[in-house]
Amino acid sequence: MKRPALRIAAAFLTLVAVIWLVRRGSPPASPFPPVPAAPPATAVPGGISTIESPSRAPAAPANQAPPLLGETILRDYANTNLPPQNDLTLLSHLMENALVLLKSAANRPLSADEDWADLLRGKNSARERFLPDHHIALNVQGQLIDRWGTPLFFHALGGGRFEIRSAGPDHKLWTNDDIHRNPDGSFRRGPDLNPSSLF
Repeated sequence: MKRPALRIAAAFLTLVAVIWLVRRGSPPASPFPPVPAAPPATAVPGGISTIESPSRAPAAPANQAPPLLGETILRDYANTNLPPQNDLTLLSHLMENALVLLKSAANRPLSADEDWADLLRGKNSARERFLPDHHIALNVQGQLIDRWGTPLFFHALGGGRFEIRSAGPDHKLWTNDDIHRNPDGSFRRGPDLNPSSLF
């Protein structure tokens, strides 16, 4: 009988001590670690408050558009740490993707540089933009250019196949430093670069 009475008395004394400490303004010691204060709330337009988490990286601005498909594919375009052949390969991948996404584009005559540049800049039946007007692969006239700033030469072979040629560092087409990409992804070099049939 004495034990339950002792337990009740001990619990009562503990409760009295806790109440006395709370009234004095000193919280009782807790066996749990303190919880950190919540970060300050930030007001945004519309009267909504948001809480920023310090553990997260800052988010991209809401008004910043995601990159276009062409910007993603051509992110290494004209990269001087990579060979110039890489530029033509990347551009070819973008052209192939555009033709897959824009089925009606295959019916258009896409043989000149300006035809491809217009298609990639959103001048197509779907108004689908692949490149912004101010991109390293475009000049101010809206032509697709190589890393030396010279417009590229396109040769349509039909069936969605095409050749791309860069004038190379001398800025002149049909010379020995041209870079020519075939439809199968190979490149012409040496004597095969400018066969006599071209002239």
